[in-house]
Amino acid sequence: MPDVIKVRPWTDEELITAGFRYFQRRKQLVMAGRLPEQAAPLEIHYPLESVIAEAGDVICFDATHGYHKQLLDYEHWSVKYHIFMATYRNWKRQDWHPDAAVRHLMAHGCKPYYKHHGTWARRLTEPTWVQSLESTKPMLIPVGMWLLIGTSGEPWHNEDAQFRERYIINEDSNTDETGGTF
Repeated sequence: MPDVIKVRPWTDEELITAGFRYFQRRKQLVMAGRLPEQAAPLEIHYPLESVIAEAGDVICFDATHGYHKQLLDYEHWSVKYHIFMATYRNWKRQDWHPDAAVRHLMAHGCKPYYKHHGTWARRLTEPTWVQSLESTKPMLIPVGMWLLIGTSGEPWHNEDAQFRERYIINEDSNTDETGGTF
């Protein structure tokens, strides 16, 4: 198998040399709660892979697309507890009023947070093998997807639309969206 990008400590210089740029996260509401022992392991399916969340991991939910009857019908993803604690903060806005979807998630034990930490990322110009923390095996991520490296050196990927929804891309900078410089 060709080289696989896995979790490891990265320096800023290594990331820059590899074509990554740092992107700030948009302040967006995320509902989250820890996965209880009786619900673990939880298999989460994405278009390119399935991942396994373990007891104690944090399950994050996107409530922006309206109310769903079933908890796992909301868009959701897992985050290792230590990473969640380092990169998310309590959602505190005085003008905030929970809607039906948020109240539903709160009734299931979720609390409101936002991700305050950005990420290093680059848009892939060639297929790349990636082993995320929660994956059972490496996945070949296609051209056009974004490869992200988190605070603990953990790689993951996002589709272009999802990345643009969650991260601020400065269109006025002298860097193109692939991470390369002009």
